Amino acid sequence: MRHHSIFRWALGGLTTTALSVAGLSAPAHAADVPSFIVGGPQQVTAAPGERFDATLSVTNSGETAVDGVSLLFDTLWAHEDVQQFSNCEYDGGLVRACVFDQTLAPGASYRLVVPFRVRADTYAPSRQDATFKWQAASEHVSAGTPGSGPVLRLQEGERIGAGEDPNWQEFTLDVTGNQGTDLVAVGGTAAGWVGGVVEAEVGVRNDGPATLDFSRVGIGPATVVVTPPAGTSIVSADGCYRVTAAQATCETEYRLTVGESKTWKLGLRIDRSVPGAAGSVTVNPDCKCERFLGDLDKSNNTAALTVDASVDETAPVIEDAGLLAGQAVPYVTSFRPRITDDVEVARVEVTGAPALTLATCTPETSSDLWLCKVSQQVGYNTETGNTVTIKAYDAAGNASEPVSVTVLVDRGYPVYKVSPALRSSLRSGPVTIELTDVPADVREVRVLDGFTDEVVTTITAAPWTYTWNAANGATPPAFEAVDRVGNRIHMSTGYIVDDESPVIDRVDTVGQHLPNRVDTGTGWVGARATLEYRATDESAITRTEWWAGGVLASTTPRFDWDLRAVTTPTARVELRLQDAAGNTTAKSFTVNVDKTGPAMVIAPGHNTLIRGTSYATSVKATDPRGVATTNLAGRSGSATSV
Repeated sequence: MRHHSIFRWALGGLTTTALSVAGLSAPAHAADVPSFIVGGPQQVTAAPGERFDATLSVTNSGETAVDGVSLLFDTLWAHEDVQQFSNCEYDGGLVRACVFDQTLAPGASYRLVVPFRVRADTYAPSRQDATFKWQAASEHVSAGTPGSGPVLRLQEGERIGAGEDPNWQEFTLDVTGNQGTDLVAVGGTAAGWVGGVVEAEVGVRNDGPATLDFSRVGIGPATVVVTPPAGTSIVSADGCYRVTAAQATCETEYRLTVGESKTWKLGLRIDRSVPGAAGSVTVNPDCKCERFLGDLDKSNNTAALTVDASVDETAPVIEDAGLLAGQAVPYVTSFRPRITDDVEVARVEVTGAPALTLATCTPETSSDLWLCKVSQQVGYNTETGNTVTIKAYDAAGNASEPVSVTVLVDRGYPVYKVSPALRSSLRSGPVTIELTDVPADVREVRVLDGFTDEVVTTITAAPWTYTWNAANGATPPAFEAVDRVGNRIHMSTGYIVDDESPVIDRVDTVGQHLPNRVDTGTGWVGARATLEYRATDESAITRTEWWAGGVLASTTPRFDWDLRAVTTPTARVELRLQDAAGNTTAKSFTVNVDKTGPAMVIAPGHNTLIRGTSYATSVKATDPRGVATTNLAGRSGSATSV
């Protein structure tokens, strides 16, 4: 498709062309997308203020009727709408689209005449290219606000040539006449104190008579280069680029209408006073670049930027330190000193001794107060004096007289004890919880929900007690003691509510060869035995008692039992347990006693005559309860086997 150049009349050094509208073409037609042949390129000539018509055409080149068509407008500022239509959409003073609720018959061609006027402030002479895209009405997406006039209609008529693209039609407006533009630099002035930052507003104004519309090229018609006066530095230039301390470059939007001004606010730091110094604001200075060079009057393309700098010799005054001598403070704290200055306080410095003190101070809005957050590096769990020194500076570097205040840094945490002890097991019912050894400077104790830490109640004086209704499923409380400066200690009680007795699961003997369960009445023990139990309980087992023959024999979890003096074939054992909540249980059982060892038969027998150099022997062991192990000890020169 034909490429078209834009604004070679206005851009010095511009050799590029505008983007081809072929790059905006619709994708290849699918089977259900209509096929069009649009009209060929059109060209008209008109002067600013004159009317002209854009005559367009479209042909349905498909084999089926097209139910509705839309037209997208890609026009420029020069294309002024003479009349609005209700089936068209407008945005930014320009028509953007029209939708036609008409059926296009297969093979039929249609014409459309759109009335325009060359906008009175159009640059002349110039070439203003427009493009129009035909597409199915179903593809239309709203592009603006509907117009207020009548309906614009397609009329059947001969096709006007054929465009290279199936959807885009080109239209060229050659504007005749002689109408240029005078861009005027807008200077600025500011006043302030050395060391401070001031704001200056600078820019450019279009004094006409023509509007500059560089939408097709994609650059701003005015580039403004700002140089600050000697003794100042640029610290900010919102909306500008290539910003350094010594220069900022700013650019307008693509269109700059007649009478329109575009300004930027620059932050300038006054480094020193230089009487009579002036910076500059220059519009479109010469360069080897794409830039508008057709200004009617270049004598007003530069304006002055001045800053009236005053020298501040008055130091800030600390009216109130925000701290009292001897005041108790936490090691991390904040305070608000009040500081005045004839200009402005720029910085507040806080130091400390003997403790290293780290501080950050920020000004409060519309106030002489500063918020200083400090961390005084004293030892953990200590209370000690520290002298805090405050000093203020203004932008000129003037420093206040230092103000020192000695405070008591309290980093002693309010440690206390809780009774019943943490993680104790308790029975259901009211439980009085007491906090003991509470430091004297504690101002309140907060009773908290042990899961959410929400405050349940607050205790503000001794006795530091709280009654908790212990119940299964109840959340145990937590406590937080807070001292005079806000130091706090949090303790979760973790109490267990337990109303159930322990359950003795089983009792076994402990041994290498004879582990067996003995609490069922079928278990056996020998002359010596070690018993142990397994029990289930929500709480810990705190007491164990082993009773043998009605006598307390042991209070340890393992019972080492000596049965050598027992003459009966059975013995009676009772196991009693108590858990941390005071719940008890007991289990009695009979144990069978076997103190007789296995019987052995050895062959050859005792004193049997053996001939030869080797012999075989056998040992047979028997026991009513079963034999656990056998062993033969060999002597030198012999071998053993089992």
